[in-house]
Amino acid sequence: MVRRKEQSELENAEIKLESLIQRRSALNAEAAAARQERDLLHNQRKELSEQMRALRDERDAFVREMRVHRDRRNELQAKAKELIELKRKVRGAMHTSIVGDLERLRREVKELEMRQQTSTMKLDEENALLDDLRGKLRELKELEGLKGDQDRTYREVRDLDASITDLFKAADLEHELVVKLSTAQKDRHEKLVGVMTQVSGLVAEANKKHEEFLDVRTRADEFHKKAMEMREKVLTIRNEKREEIREARNLIRQQNLTVRKELLDDRKLDKAAEEALQVLLKKGRVEMKG
Repeated sequence: MVRRKEQSELENAEIKLESLIQRRSALNAEAAAARQERDLLHNQRKELSEQMRALRDERDAFVREMRVHRDRRNELQAKAKELIELKRKVRGAMHTSIVGDLERLRREVKELEMRQQTSTMKLDEENALLDDLRGKLRELKELEGLKGDQDRTYREVRDLDASITDLFKAADLEHELVVKLSTAQKDRHEKLVGVMTQVSGLVAEANKKHEEFLDVRTRADEFHKKAMEMREKVLTIRNEKREEIREARNLIRQQNLTVRKELLDDRKLDKAAEEALQVLLKKGRVEMKG
């Protein structure tokens, strides 16, 4: 039985080539899956990054507004404290005994006037009484003027009390806004920290997937290189096979022509066939079995 030697070598090379191609395709699919997962993680990170920027903007806006109301609160409280200090100084400068002094002087003036009208006095005694009366009247007038100033001051102090109350009420309203805005900015900050933690986790996971993608792609490239080398080997074997078949056909064709031209009897024909077979055996094209 005649068997071609090159067939098993070619088949083995083709089997190896197919195995390399399948392995390369599997690695390419694995790399594509890793890349897809990495890109998905990046997209999730981008979405969270937008959410993070929105939370940061909201938090910063609350902080800016809170600072405005805090400064306003502090300003109102400072003004109220200034008025309290002013009120304290004004009250400290006021004479608490002025009403008693006025009553005393009025009694004394009334008594002097009564003495002048009802008593009989010498001229010098009457002049002395009048001088004393005029002095008391001047002092009374001064005290009445001072009492008027003090009454106006008391009214102003009462106005200060009202202003102080209004200032503290306004400061309390500003403080409520400060507390409300502070709570809001803390809430946004806590959410921001949570989103930042998620982003950090996604970045780490995406980096891991990217490293996995690079590793698998490198291995796929190695198998691709081996597959290309094996493809060249398969093509070389196929070309050699075709060349050998072509040479064998040419040799047989030439022998047939020679037989037709030179061999006329059976003995010469058998000899020519034997010679042709020996030539093929020597070239390794066929082998004899059995």
